[in-house]
Amino acid sequence: MPSADSSSRPKILVVEDSYLTAAAVCDMVVKHGYDVAGAVGRVETGLKFVREHAVDGAVVDIYLHGATSFPICEQLKKRDIPFFFVTGYDRSYLVPDEFKAAPWLQKPIDDREFGLALTRLAGAPLSDGRGNAILDRLATADWLALQPHLERVSLAAGAVLTSAGSAVSHVHFPITALASISARNVGGKAVEVALAGRDGLTGIGLMLGKERSPGLETVVHAAGTAWQIAAADLSPLLEQRPSLRAALLEAVYEFLAQVSDSVVSIGSATIERRLARRLLTESRLLDSRCLALTHEGLARLMAVRRSGVTVALHTLEGRRLIRARRNLVEILDYDGLADTAGEARLNRTLGS
Repeated sequence: MPSADSSSRPKILVVEDSYLTAAAVCDMVVKHGYDVAGAVGRVETGLKFVREHAVDGAVVDIYLHGATSFPICEQLKKRDIPFFFVTGYDRSYLVPDEFKAAPWLQKPIDDREFGLALTRLAGAPLSDGRGNAILDRLATADWLALQPHLERVSLAAGAVLTSAGSAVSHVHFPITALASISARNVGGKAVEVALAGRDGLTGIGLMLGKERSPGLETVVHAAGTAWQIAAADLSPLLEQRPSLRAALLEAVYEFLAQVSDSVVSIGSATIERRLARRLLTESRLLDSRCLALTHEGLARLMAVRRSGVTVALHTLEGRRLIRARRNLVEILDYDGLADTAGEARLNRTLGS
């Protein structure tokens, strides 16, 4: 049950395209002792909100201005965020198989049923398992040594995990969150060189025996969960357990391979090819075809003019490889986009 302290109450996202209905649902959320994380009425704004904010649960209408809300449901599910439908349709309405188990309330909403649904929602368990490929590969003894020092945390989009040249205070193993790692020079110019998702980690300098970041800035790109360990706890474990250090150094090697690929792409590829590679990488790490991205944000990450990103997006869209809407890019053709990226590694990974 939620506590009286509003800061500890579960935060509920309301997904509803009718302003009056959304206001009524928000009032009901508060009445039953929860906080409203936000209210969104369109698919693209919903995806952006889930990516950038901490959410504990969601109330979702099926249709939003003529489009289904299932892309939002997909992202909620991937981030271990429970939700239930509130809709004018009855249970005969066809929904994707992966969402059929979601609770279903029919409009007009019964207040008592709504309260019960929220109570069940707040108590929904997180997914089992470690959730990060590096941790999944650890030997049992290393995992048992590491586990007591790990904390599962929610990371908000835009949070700076490590500044360039600063001390590494924590190492993160993303589960559903996605971190952007940029090389930043003393003049403040930066360009993204790697992404750390469910198969990666942050704070690589610590595995190399260095307490400070080597000119790399790590920022949360997509909100979600991660395992967090303090540097002060990890460093002694690396000294005590050579097998743990070896496993994490293997992850550092993979990180350096990603940086190497990025440097070649930045130095020799067109904006169109770099953009295709960037979209494919994020899609793989988030396991989604729908990406909440803006022209301005992509231009900043790629260190190019916004107009160049806009032209490249239009070109890819004209070839029916993607569909670009406001704050949203949807991948339509993985194979075609991989061919454009010219990345054999990505092609093997994402070609299915």
